[in-house]
Amino acid sequence: MDTEHQEQRAFCKYLSFRNIKFYSIPNGVFLKDKKSSYKIMSKLKAEGLSKGVPDLCIPVPTKKYHGLYIEMKRLKNGVVSKDQKIWLDYLNSVGYKAIVCAGYKEAIGEVELYLKEI
Repeated sequence: MDTEHQEQRAFCKYLSFRNIKFYSIPNGVFLKDKKSSYKIMSKLKAEGLSKGVPDLCIPVPTKKYHGLYIEMKRLKNGVVSKDQKIWLDYLNSVGYKAIVCAGYKEAIGEVELYLKEI
């Protein structure tokens, strides 16, 4: 798969198939949707959209973590932005597991390991 979108879509299909509760955080609109009007972007920001928040949250606590956040990247050449690093560090510091996964297969493996800690 070539794009982060394709990788995330495949991963979401897996989560749905496994009946694992999750939600996405549509922060990609900041970088990817150049057609968004200023009015829409202003509204989303006013409603709490924040650059750098990981792409997905699995709100399932374990003995060690409050939940799992995943920042999806494509298999090759995925780059973690400064804002993403800040959010990942913050979430890890307050009891969540927040990780970056290169591709859906890595994300599936991480979820399988995470769920073993319940």
